[in-house]
Amino acid sequence: MNSRERVMAAASHQEPDRVPVDMVLTIDVYRDMKRLLKMDHLPDTPRMGHWTDVQMPLEMIQALDLDMYYISPRSAKSAHSRQFEDGSFTDEWGCYWKKTMIDGGHFYFELQNPPLADATIEDLEDYEWPDPSDPKRYEGLREEMQMVRDKSDLAILAKFAGAVFEVATYMRGHERWYRDLVNNQEFAHALLDKVCKIQKEIDRVCIDAVGEYVDILRLSGEDLGTQDSPLISPRTFRKVVKPHLEELWVSAKTELLKKNPQGKVMLHSCGSIRPFIPDLIDCGIDILDPVQPGANHMNRYELKQEFGDQIVFHGNIDIQKILPFGTKDEITGEVRDAIKALAPGGGFLLSPAHNVQSDVSAENLVHMIECAHEFGVYPIQL
Repeated sequence: MNSRERVMAAASHQEPDRVPVDMVLTIDVYRDMKRLLKMDHLPDTPRMGHWTDVQMPLEMIQALDLDMYYISPRSAKSAHSRQFEDGSFTDEWGCYWKKTMIDGGHFYFELQNPPLADATIEDLEDYEWPDPSDPKRYEGLREEMQMVRDKSDLAILAKFAGAVFEVATYMRGHERWYRDLVNNQEFAHALLDKVCKIQKEIDRVCIDAVGEYVDILRLSGEDLGTQDSPLISPRTFRKVVKPHLEELWVSAKTELLKKNPQGKVMLHSCGSIRPFIPDLIDCGIDILDPVQPGANHMNRYELKQEFGDQIVFHGNIDIQKILPFGTKDEITGEVRDAIKALAPGGGFLLSPAHNVQSDVSAENLVHMIECAHEFGVYPIQL
């Protein structure tokens, strides 16, 4: 099998020749990988997202023997968009992301000054919202995807629109937003509806432009869990949040299948989210990422037994302890156990359980890939 066939077989609950492998690197890890692979000719700063995740060049993906090419979203300009000299920026929604330095010369972007912190429902009508039809959103996408098709057999994992629940959180501010979900549900519905309609149109426009190239559509992250428990109750989720997410997800999947009848949709949601998995399945989600192994109630064997015939798992290699701080033997054990639990019968795409952060070495990632290739051969015999 080639990589695309391998990914799509696993994503269709079939056993491929081996478990597909994928990862997304943040900027510091990417530069470390350049060093390890002796690829100094590659750009030092590829296209980078809010979370310092970068567009890994095709040459690096092929050198690592990965199976997917992740195409990150484009942003349009808006009345709010602004870049600052220190690297901070305001995005098209009006959210200010401050560049914040951390130990070792690393950095991340910290959300500050939510633009709708004091807004009323009436204020939502007057706010300058992003233009979902701006052609900058798909500028260069067709050429990039065609390049991947011409030069590789990789599956294309693409993301277009952003989040709904999380964007509402950023725009309102965390404390105020979680109060809204309980005490101001009329406003919460109004804000979610505004964001949903824009994200829905962004997906429609981009899928219409390049959807035939997309094997997996990565719906934006909607983190619904902490390390220990869900962020909100299942009752509040189903009453206030789910209707808007379902509207977006069903629309995106419907549009994708018009362009690629074999396409799949993948949702990112960190943390302890087991109570929500039946809802995600009900909304038509095909693949769940990142299946955080250290979170409460996310036991990989139990998840496979309970949901493995209804949803595909992407991720599940611990990025909190094992990949950054574990020995080679511990990484080997983590990969073996994830494959043993989740791979039988297909339905597993192996990856670190989040974008890889700066505390993970390139050497550990290469070892993870080697272990996945060694132990992930079908039929699984572990």
